[in-house]
Amino acid sequence: MTTFSTDKVFAFLVIALMAVSTAACRSTPPPTPTAEVPATVNESQPLTPEVVTPPTRATEIAVEATLDPVNAESAWPGVDWDDRTIFRPGLIESEQPVLDRLPGASVYHLDLKIADNLLQVTGHQEVHYTNRETEPLDDVYFRLFANNAGGKITVSEVKMNGGAAEPAYEFEDTALRVPLLTPLSPGQSANIQMDFVVEVPQEMAGNYGLFGYFDDVLVLDEFYPTIPVYDDEGWNVETPPPNADLSYNDASFYLARVMAPAGLTVAATGIEIDREVDGDRQVITFAAGPARDFYLAASNNYTVIRDTVGETTINSYAFARQTDHAELALQVALDALRSFNESFGPYPYAEFDVLSTPMLALGIEYPGLVGISLALYDPGAAIAGVPAPIMLEGTVAHEVAHQWFYNVVGNDQVDEPWLDEALAQYATWLYYTDTYGEAAARSYLQSWEDRWARVDRADIPIGLPAGDYEGKAYGAIVYGRGPLFLKTLAEAMGEASFAEFLRDYYETHKWGIGTAESFKQLAQQHCQCDLTDLFEEWVYAR
Repeated sequence: MTTFSTDKVFAFLVIALMAVSTAACRSTPPPTPTAEVPATVNESQPLTPEVVTPPTRATEIAVEATLDPVNAESAWPGVDWDDRTIFRPGLIESEQPVLDRLPGASVYHLDLKIADNLLQVTGHQEVHYTNRETEPLDDVYFRLFANNAGGKITVSEVKMNGGAAEPAYEFEDTALRVPLLTPLSPGQSANIQMDFVVEVPQEMAGNYGLFGYFDDVLVLDEFYPTIPVYDDEGWNVETPPPNADLSYNDASFYLARVMAPAGLTVAATGIEIDREVDGDRQVITFAAGPARDFYLAASNNYTVIRDTVGETTINSYAFARQTDHAELALQVALDALRSFNESFGPYPYAEFDVLSTPMLALGIEYPGLVGISLALYDPGAAIAGVPAPIMLEGTVAHEVAHQWFYNVVGNDQVDEPWLDEALAQYATWLYYTDTYGEAAARSYLQSWEDRWARVDRADIPIGLPAGDYEGKAYGAIVYGRGPLFLKTLAEAMGEASFAEFLRDYYETHKWGIGTAESFKQLAQQHCQCDLTDLFEEWVYAR
């Protein structure tokens, strides 16, 4: 688009001169070339200097709740759990064969009603869950992150295969354990139903503004009960650390029916497959999958512009006054998708959304869409001394990269956050290389050094759990030293071998879970070399 060729030249010049750094994934502002620039939501410091602490709340949760008649014995009668045809239009043609794979992937049916004041969501949920482990399961856990993010979720009427269950709340009310009447053997399935009511917060307390109603925008991050990954450690249900992304979910399928005020523009994971309007209410149905999560944002003030790359339509949502930056976000998303399609493999979905949303972080990733801070859409603003358009570009590119590393290739974002954050940083460097050339990319690379320098280049392993980093260390190590390790690894393997390795890592772990150990083993296969010393120097705690 010609409207911001000038902006992009300006961005190139500023990056070349300033060496800013970006990253953002549920945290604080990182750097960009030599000015202090935030990251994408995972860095641990909010955009504002004010430290926000989560409110205290009683640990008691009522097990009984009165639901609007969203509830039904089966809200989706006649729907075949195993029929994935409905998800086909949401995938580009080359990715549609995955619908015949992923045996036993969980299927969520969500019936949601958003209150007129947007401060409450009532829901009925049915999940078809299959035990894909090698041992029988005595219970199934659901995460209740709303109870850790300034709001509240109340669950009632929990049923297992039609029979009443007696759930227990654990981990400071962030987990619901549903005991099974009889153990679920490997390969067996269970249908789990529950009703829930979500109270939506209006203060950005403890959630970086990712969950709540702020500035006329409803953002619903991790708002419904969701089943976490079961792995060699058992159920991943620890109390969430304050500086990490929360979701560690298997790739699943989602059908979500959303009743909302008719004037509300709603964007969500997946594609819209049906819409009905009756007076002042609308009912929109979304189909999504495979995907790690289901996310929804809505506003009465959104406008949308769109473009396409290949088979994918990109939608850029913003307020009417933010048109210029909405166009910039759209162009960056287009360029980033092209770059990463070439570097790693095709983006799988037929749609991708970029949303301007209020938050204390710079940005956040979800399957098929990303949220970008409203502050970056202010044409006259500077963030940490860097013009908002520069910050916007790096943040969008970083968050787009998470579609490959977090969503398609999953990882434990609490215990091994470097696997998606460092890779997203490295991918952003590839974006700058492809878009502006090596000079701008070198400036962006310098931002990693600047970030690591925040902790005096301390020899802190990049492979620690998020909660083990203190103060500035999380952003400095995971976002700074992390991508520097990947650059060092590329030099040790050879650039061509490393590039082929990343494509293979993406393809091999597609819709599965990557780990530091599987990352290392596959890298060694590609270089036919022993990388133990390098991983021990950079990744592992010694």
